[in-house]
Amino acid sequence: MKNMDDELRKSNKVSESCRSEGNRFYVQRIFFDAILKYNESLCYAVNGSENVGLAYANRSAVYFEMKLYDKSLRNIELARANNYPEKNYEILKKRESKCKELMKNSLTTVNDLSFFKLSYEGNKDYPSIAACLEKRINNKYGRHIITNKALNVGDIIAIEDPVYKVIKSDERYSTCYANNVYQRCENCLDENLLDLIPCTFCTKAMYCSSECMNYSFTHYHKYECSIVEDLLRSGIKHVILRIFFEGLSAFNHDINKFKEFVKENEGTNFSFFEVKNSKNSRELFLATLSLASKEVKVDTALEFEELFKKSETLNSLWINHQNFITNLLQKLSIVGNRDIHGIGAWSLKQNGMDEHNEPKNPSQYQQLIGNACYLFSSLLNHSCAPNIKRLNVGCKNVIVVCRPISAGDQLFDSYRQNFNLLPKSMRQESLMKDYGFICDCEACINEWPLNKDLDVINDSVLEYAWESHDELPYLQSKAIAVKRYKEYCDKFMKHGKNFPSAELVILQECISNCLLSITKPSFQF
Repeated sequence: MKNMDDELRKSNKVSESCRSEGNRFYVQRIFFDAILKYNESLCYAVNGSENVGLAYANRSAVYFEMKLYDKSLRNIELARANNYPEKNYEILKKRESKCKELMKNSLTTVNDLSFFKLSYEGNKDYPSIAACLEKRINNKYGRHIITNKALNVGDIIAIEDPVYKVIKSDERYSTCYANNVYQRCENCLDENLLDLIPCTFCTKAMYCSSECMNYSFTHYHKYECSIVEDLLRSGIKHVILRIFFEGLSAFNHDINKFKEFVKENEGTNFSFFEVKNSKNSRELFLATLSLASKEVKVDTALEFEELFKKSETLNSLWINHQNFITNLLQKLSIVGNRDIHGIGAWSLKQNGMDEHNEPKNPSQYQQLIGNACYLFSSLLNHSCAPNIKRLNVGCKNVIVVCRPISAGDQLFDSYRQNFNLLPKSMRQESLMKDYGFICDCEACINEWPLNKDLDVINDSVLEYAWESHDELPYLQSKAIAVKRYKEYCDKFMKHGKNFPSAELVILQECISNCLLSITKPSFQF
């Protein structure tokens, strides 16, 4: 059994080095990078050392310069409570006095996301989805979702919280960054303007509040803490193990009771619509496990033994319950391979121009910050020409209609790139490899072409779509983005019969980017 990696151990030497780097960024007024380094310094600082207080004090200085005076005051309090050197108290006292004096001029950082609400009455039992959505089952599609009323482009029909989620900081993904662990709460994934507190034991987890920290440790971090660096590099294994750990916590960490529950419910068909209490962790685990249907197989079961053997607590579980853990993780690996969605979010750092020194489109600002399991979204089948689009508002999965849907029709998501972005042969190969089916959606059957070969049906709509596309990076406010969004949706509905045409595919992209613009944080460093 290996000892904890050096990079997980607290080290005042590393903490001081990180703080020095943060100071250099602070002098250059690169405040986002400065706080990230102060956060890293906090994580490495030995508990009870003055390095903890010094990092909080330095962070308070950044917030003061950013006119975030409430944040500055909070960090001054944290510095005092964590062994900040008494000889420097006068510095904090002066900053505190200035904060209180200037508080009325503090910047507003509230992010207004009130736009994102259901377009229709919610289901009385499942208020996160529109009442018009129903589950159906047949031989071809299995469990799937239909609508009992016609839906228009732009309708918001579901706003779903994840059942399980993990932070992502794996730089092997082009839009994912290693410093995510110093940007977001490990439990709720909120950035809290980078105002985070460190895990007491490891160096790779921070929290937005003591409540999130306590939840994390009592439910899963007690297992993950000593192997967190491995988990952050383990890809989909991380979320699979998180489901396992949280399932175990639902039984007060009694693995024998957990084992009995899994055995008693083997073969149970339990989905989103069977969950009677969204707070019942046992029901949520059972619904997640039920996603691993017998018909779907993974090529190779993921190997977890090495991870378990790196932790004394986990190694003991593995030795005594290896068969149960192996079988359960193999089932959860099916869920991991098929039913896990990435969580995207805006960066808090302003970084605006592309290679041509022009503002980027909103989609280019999106970062991968986590992976999550959404029970309702997992009931949506695939089409290479989907009629809904998913986007993240915080960690919520918002489902928006992107093509008109008639009453009685099924809702379709896209598991891979859409028909206009990837040749049919490549789509089919990927879907067969990862999901085990040959797609027979309308785009595949009718051989719908790629972007470059799409027909133009209406020249005036094409001109409008391109003008809208070029305008999007320059939208100055959420109010304008909301106005444009409604205009784009109305235009699509008016000409929807022409889909797939070049102008409507471009208009779809405009609608998508407009939604992302509405989610843009009100404050960026």
